[in-house]
Amino acid sequence: MEAPVKHPTEPEMHLPEPESNPTVAHEETDADTRAITRFGIGLAFVLILCNVLIWWLFDRFAARESRLSPTVTAIVKQQAPREPPEPRLQGNPQLDMRKMLDEEDEVLNHYGWVDPDRGIVRIPIQQALEIVAQKGLRPFNGAGPTAAGSTSRAPNPGETPASQAFGAKPRTKK
Repeated sequence: MEAPVKHPTEPEMHLPEPESNPTVAHEETDADTRAITRFGIGLAFVLILCNVLIWWLFDRFAARESRLSPTVTAIVKQQAPREPPEPRLQGNPQLDMRKMLDEEDEVLNHYGWVDPDRGIVRIPIQQALEIVAQKGLRPFNGAGPTAAGSTSRAPNPGETPASQAFGAKPRTKK
C-alpha cells in the first residue's frame, strides 16, 4: 500500500511552532468588541430617548398653546381674506410659463388687430420677414415723430447723429 499524497490545500496534522523574530511585532491587545457593542447599544438608546422626549415636549407645547390661545369667532373667519395681498408668489410657475409662451406665440405667429379703429393689423413674423426680404426697408432719414411736448436737441460734441450711425452719408452744406 502506498502512502497518501498530501495536497497543499490540506491542513497539516501538527501545527508548526511560531518563529521567534524580535523585529516583527504586533499589537498584543485587540479592540474590545464587548465595550464597542455596549457603547453602540447605549448610543442608540440615548437617541431613541431624545426623540421620545422631544415628541413629548412638543405635544405639551401644542396643548398649552391651544389652551392659552383665544378661539376665533365665526365672524372673523368669514371676514378673513381668502388670498394674501399682492404681490403673490406663483402658484404654478410651469403653467404660468406655458400660458406666457402661448400668448407670445399667438402674437408672433397669427393675424390679429392692433388697433381696429385706425385699421392697424399685425401679421405673422415669418410673413413680415419675407415681405422685408422682398421689398427691403424704407431709407432711414433720422427724423421721426417726436413725443408730445418734446423738443429736438442739438447733438453733444463727439456724438454721432442717428443717420450716420445707420450708414447714411453726412449732409454737406452747399
